[in-house]
Amino acid sequence: MAKLSILVPVYFNENNLPTTIPTLQGILKNLSEMGMDGELICIDDGSRDQSFEILKGFAAQDQQIKVIRLVKNVGAHTALLAGMDHASGEAIAIIMADLQDPPELLLDMVRSWQKGSKIVIAARTEREDRLIDRLFAGIFWSFMRKFAVKNMPRGGFDYVLFDQAVKEVLVKTRERNSHLMVQILHTGFSADIIPYTRRKRKAGKSKWTFAKKLKLFIDSAIAFSNIPVRTMSVLGFVTAFVGFTFATLIVLRRLFFGTPVIGWTSLIVIILMLGGIQMLMLGVIGEYLWRIFDDTRNRPLYVAAEKINL
Repeated sequence: MAKLSILVPVYFNENNLPTTIPTLQGILKNLSEMGMDGELICIDDGSRDQSFEILKGFAAQDQQIKVIRLVKNVGAHTALLAGMDHASGEAIAIIMADLQDPPELLLDMVRSWQKGSKIVIAARTEREDRLIDRLFAGIFWSFMRKFAVKNMPRGGFDYVLFDQAVKEVLVKTRERNSHLMVQILHTGFSADIIPYTRRKRKAGKSKWTFAKKLKLFIDSAIAFSNIPVRTMSVLGFVTAFVGFTFATLIVLRRLFFGTPVIGWTSLIVIILMLGGIQMLMLGVIGEYLWRIFDDTRNRPLYVAAEKINL
């Protein structure tokens, strides 16, 4: 009997879990009617609320619910890799704990997988989120679609089901400072798309801060696109060309027309502008060097403090 492993990253979700877990337990029961076994793997990503205690209570009553508690918060990307390390299913699904994504859609995703699809994406066509969240998400996914993965759904995704073959690629790669959803598409397997509307969050408060969103954008841009480096090259060429042209013009005017070279204010402005561009370029190079250094240290991606039913 084929098996589905449902991965749920948990971070400060004590208000959602009393509804989320029973809902997903219902999905596991429906799977048996489709000729599939199932397990629910919840990864507590260093929550400091009652999330782990709630998960532990559910796991004590149901052996299908498995819990991994990480020592510290490492981010959803790494937490999901921890879940994959312990997933035993031939298919793996990822769903967030806040129930903004409809769990019942998992059954349609499983049917698509049973027909042979290696990746099944639940793509957001509409979002019942705040305007600022929709704006940021639109910019981010448009960038990914244009410069990284051409077949990225326009509204992006973080609700997905994929085959064990895809999981093996992801676990073997074990990229740090990356974006798991983009990685899934980047494996090259063809994907089926199931559209849906992302619901408004009903309980709890999201810990998905602007700083985390900005880091994800930088990580994704560096990991999947050459745009930062290419932009540096173009900017350097344009700056050098403008500077050379301006210098030539000043020398010619001085030699042939006797025009005096004046303008301390403009000189300071140019120095500050060039200094800013150089610091920006050094910053981009530093981002790349940090990621290379982070990978070469070969530190463990995560440390599990406790495991239940595993």
